[in-house]
Amino acid sequence: MALAAQTALPPDALRLAKIKARAAVNLARLPNYTCLETIERSQRRVSSRRFELLDIVRLEVTVVDQKELYAWPGSQGFEDKDITEMVSGGSIGNGSFASHARSVFMTKAPVFTPAGEDPLHGLPAIRYNYRVPASRSAYKMRVPPMEAIVGYQGSFWVDPATLDLLRLDVTMNEIPARLPIRAGSEVLRYGRYRIGSSDFLLPQSSEMVLTDSGGNEHRNRIRFSGCREYAIESVIRFADVPERPTLSQAPPGKVEIPKDLDLDLSIANAIEGGVSAVGDVVEAALVRDVKQKGRLVIPKGAKITGRIVRLERWPGIRQEPHWVLGLIFHRIAFENQFALLHVRMNPIVDTRFFGPLPGRPAGRGYIPPPESPAEDPRIGILYLRGDQAKLPAGTRTLWRTGSPIEEKK
Repeated sequence: MALAAQTALPPDALRLAKIKARAAVNLARLPNYTCLETIERSQRRVSSRRFELLDIVRLEVTVVDQKELYAWPGSQGFEDKDITEMVSGGSIGNGSFASHARSVFMTKAPVFTPAGEDPLHGLPAIRYNYRVPASRSAYKMRVPPMEAIVGYQGSFWVDPATLDLLRLDVTMNEIPARLPIRAGSEVLRYGRYRIGSSDFLLPQSSEMVLTDSGGNEHRNRIRFSGCREYAIESVIRFADVPERPTLSQAPPGKVEIPKDLDLDLSIANAIEGGVSAVGDVVEAALVRDVKQKGRLVIPKGAKITGRIVRLERWPGIRQEPHWVLGLIFHRIAFENQFALLHVRMNPIVDTRFFGPLPGRPAGRGYIPPPESPAEDPRIGILYLRGDQAKLPAGTRTLWRTGSPIEEKK
């Protein structure tokens, strides 16, 4: 009886029902997967004809309880926090991995209109248009400290043979005047990934463009890669997390590092503007033994692990372009021991590779002046001179240990 009722539907409505069922099956499998999300953020000012790169951000993304969760690459778990709390500055958004598709295909909010055959990149495709008014929308636009629900509309294309989703367009409308956003749109492209012995339909890329109230355009280009399966119940481990000890090796012991110790660090990774990304792991090695009252506390060669938390291109100081690099180090390991680090950068750095502050001689290194401190005292800030600046491997910086209580102040 149910089958008879289904086959009585008009052809377009029947096909739409099959498309939504197909999408629901694919979306139901997403909680078993995580992908690396690389975001290239650019901006085009009103007076400019081209987008200028601001920074690159890398995150791990997955879906848990119908919600997109994010983690820094190399971390051991996802955090249930808004993406804007992890990535500061510039425009940032979520929804590309699953939320937009879920809202279109698994809720009753959209109103659909068939648009017939519409080839995509020269290949056969079926197109549908859709619209979701603000009164039925759950699309939240946030421009801290303001947020509001907006309406949206768009189109999607599917493969006529498999009914797999090929592309999904989302255009915001009914944007409240209190938000400093004039317009916004996003294009998501889908494809099949080979994971293990099976193929899975997952997003491959997206491009979001927001126009602010001043007419400036902010563009985020997102690529998804390295998708892999994992069990939500298990501890998530990534390639750059230390392996579990062998049966013959005792697990590393946790120790506490005293405060007010100076760490002379040689950075192992070369860091390059426009290539390296916020979220990338940074490793360093201790250049000299660290002693306290004649007692060895940390031996030379200890491995320090941190992360790039800021790498943003600025037009320039006195018209000279430069990159603002922010580093944070949080873990040290030596002799089968490890400690969580709470350190701040000292104003004595390797002076060979950094540009000058206004009024200071060329070639001198520097960190931020007192009037522009880092938002987090644990973040060491360096300015790299040049449009394509590079921090060579082997660059040395000095850091001083503090206590966790001090860092929270």
